Amino acid sequence: MNWILPSSKLEKIEILIQPKLKLPTLSLPTFSGVIDEWLTFSDLFQAAVTNNQNLTGAQKLQYLKGVLKGDAQKIVQSLPITDGNFQIAWDLLKEKYFHKREILSSLMKKLINISPITCESHAQILRLVDSTKECVRLLETLDLKVEGTADIILMFIIQFKLDSTTRGWWERSLDSEKIPSLSELLQFLSSHARSLMTEGYGVKRNISNKKVTLVASGFQLHCSYCQNNHNLNKCDAFQNLSVQKRVNFVKSNNICFNCLTQFHRKSACKSTNKCRKCGKSHHTLLHFMTPNEPNSSIPRDANNSVLSASAQVFHPVMSDATNTDTGPNPPNVNNPSITSCSGFDSNSQVLLCTALVNVYDSFGGTQLCRVLLDPGSQARLITNSCLERLGLPRKRADVRISCLEASDTRTNGISEIKFTPHFTSNISFVTSVYVVNKIVGQLPHFSLDSSWSEPFSDLKLADPTFFKSGPIDILIGVNIALPMLKGQSLSLGDSKPFAVRSDLGWIVAGNVPSEEMFSSIAVNSIQVVTEDLVSNFWKLDSVPEASLLTSEETACEDHFIETHVRNEDGRYVVRLPFRSPPSKLGDSRESAVRRFNSLEHSLIKKPAIYSQYRDFMQEYLTLGHMELVPKHDYAKREAYYLPHHAVLRDSTTTKLRVVFDASAKSTTGHSLNDLLMVGPRVQRDVYRILLSFRTFQIAVCADLEKMFRQIKISSEDTNWQRILWRDNPKELVKEYRLTTVTYGTSCAPYLSTRTLTQLALKGKGILWLHSLLFIIFT
Repeated sequence: MNWILPSSKLEKIEILIQPKLKLPTLSLPTFSGVIDEWLTFSDLFQAAVTNNQNLTGAQKLQYLKGVLKGDAQKIVQSLPITDGNFQIAWDLLKEKYFHKREILSSLMKKLINISPITCESHAQILRLVDSTKECVRLLETLDLKVEGTADIILMFIIQFKLDSTTRGWWERSLDSEKIPSLSELLQFLSSHARSLMTEGYGVKRNISNKKVTLVASGFQLHCSYCQNNHNLNKCDAFQNLSVQKRVNFVKSNNICFNCLTQFHRKSACKSTNKCRKCGKSHHTLLHFMTPNEPNSSIPRDANNSVLSASAQVFHPVMSDATNTDTGPNPPNVNNPSITSCSGFDSNSQVLLCTALVNVYDSFGGTQLCRVLLDPGSQARLITNSCLERLGLPRKRADVRISCLEASDTRTNGISEIKFTPHFTSNISFVTSVYVVNKIVGQLPHFSLDSSWSEPFSDLKLADPTFFKSGPIDILIGVNIALPMLKGQSLSLGDSKPFAVRSDLGWIVAGNVPSEEMFSSIAVNSIQVVTEDLVSNFWKLDSVPEASLLTSEETACEDHFIETHVRNEDGRYVVRLPFRSPPSKLGDSRESAVRRFNSLEHSLIKKPAIYSQYRDFMQEYLTLGHMELVPKHDYAKREAYYLPHHAVLRDSTTTKLRVVFDASAKSTTGHSLNDLLMVGPRVQRDVYRILLSFRTFQIAVCADLEKMFRQIKISSEDTNWQRILWRDNPKELVKEYRLTTVTYGTSCAPYLSTRTLTQLALKGKGILWLHSLLFIIFT
């Protein structure tokens, strides 16, 4: 008998006989109060709990309390579990954490701070793509569509994070006229990453081509504001911000207020540098100007005195054969001189053209000086005190300066300076300057009310302190001052100051009404008694000056100045000068363990050397040059392990020395030396040192015992100098960290010689110390 069933019953039978699948239990998301995690948490929780019609309000509130942590939990913990309280609890959370502006700020910060690609790796490219897409999705959740100009801006932000190789492939794929969109860039990167995976580009390839990658990307310092390769305090874009915006940026990015680095907070900063304007412990770029505050960056007389009638004001006009920046001398002029006289009595004073400039000193750093620009003078002058502060050398020059009611004054030599505007280092000027004891009295003659600067507050002023009375360090003549002027001007009206645009910024000059009556008179006569032949002789016979520092060497010098300290024992403590964040270092312990096992196996076969090795390490520990790592720090990821080995040499002092290998690669392909700046050469060339031996009748040769190890490394950096060691193979391997400057690190020679130079600078009053170090470093 055949049974025929209707189709509706067949469907029921099929449903009954289908196997019953058990899906895995979904865990609810947690939320701890981090504002940029709110959107993701809100979407997931509402989909899983809030929109579930089978749950009561009390059950939903119970689930909500179970997934909240930290600060978020405190908001709802006092609410009783009832049906009506769920919506109240949810509204309280939204009120605290759903702020579009703050969420947007957090998302944009996250987008800008995405780590750039350091090499052509599919893993790094996909990480960049995924992070970008996540930020875009969250922006769309806020009803902010990424299109138009916003799309182009985001595209360029992501494009700048590409390595040079990937950037080249991207540029070749573009139409020469069309502006690409963000989605096109992300689509290209996804496709490029897949092709790299197919071709077998992986971690091994990146590591094997490490040296090439470093040359292409040029690991440099990283500016947290503009993402370029320099320190934040050297960033022109950051300096162009208002002080309030700089402070807000430093606060929001957890940057140290004192030295503007991201490695620590102000409370842990060991830099001895203070604000150059008020002397307090914050960076000068974060200083708020107040109307009545003294200007500590420009020295002033104790009584802020007014220029007297007998003050000497030099406006020399001269022809200088030794200056490389002047034209040829007129054939009919030999020993030129000029006499000028001016006097007035007035109830207004005239602001002269002043500017603040950064002048390079003998160590390649810069110091702030005040300059008077005089288009009516052919000479350039510098005060003796300013030249000594800069530590620059001088050559012989005989120029006589005669002033009314004053005895003749002779110059103290001639030198050469390089300077830049105080707000940027992109433009620089080099000129020779004559050295004199004093250029002019206080300028302006007395301090003005700070309200005179308000009309120019939107301009980048050459001298932001033009209204404050202070001395002049340098005078710049017509050959440099006049070409600096750009023609644009801004006037406040008749008998009032005006501003003129120049390469040094906007210069404020002109009449300023005043209730005080004063007078001034100046007479100058300058005569050059050196002949061209003598000047050229000294120029040819002089030892060439050291070349200027590169940008990285300058950054390294700045890092040393800002971070070195001297502890209570008088010993110098320095920081490791990282050119890239040390977080780029991967795991290095496994490699160090293999190297140590191999070393120990080799030493066991050579008992005599093994004994010397143990003695060396024991001395290291006894002198406090290394210390045991606490066990609770063993698992700390922010660490680098230095393999070590023995170096034997014929010596009467130490036949065996342990050298540490800071060039050993970690799992990311980076070594400690890859991320450290080498630093500039501090001491002079050997031939210049040998020539200096003619200066003294007796020469002393000496050796500084354990020179590197006399200098401590800051405790914040010692974890980047960990080693593995044990005295006996039967013991457990112990972890130590080196507490001093270490052989094998690329920055060790610089840190040691630079610290020695710093000691010489601090010990200028100690005659024997200064004389001992003079021949090497000056």
